Amino acid sequence: MNFLLTIYVCSIVNGTCSIAPPAEIPYKQEFGTHYGCVQAGLEGSYKMMFDGQHFAANIVESMELYPKFSCEKVDSKHLTSY
Repeated sequence: MNFLLTIYVCSIVNGTCSIAPPAEIPYKQEFGTHYGCVQAGLEGSYKMMFDGQHFAANIVESMELYPKFSCEKVDSKHLTSY
């Protein structure tokens, strides 16, 4: 069993969450362990929000943005389709 990481950017103001597209905000998506997936989700979502390249502090503040991620258990034979 493997795990698929998906990182989201959510807004309290809009009440919505959107997937952070890996093509625009690169992060590894496939992991062999839940532990590795959670670790990468924490690190990747932190970097995405605070690296200064994707979201300026004033945007995070005004839209009340926050990161969210999931580690979905998937069958390893299906990972190539992601």
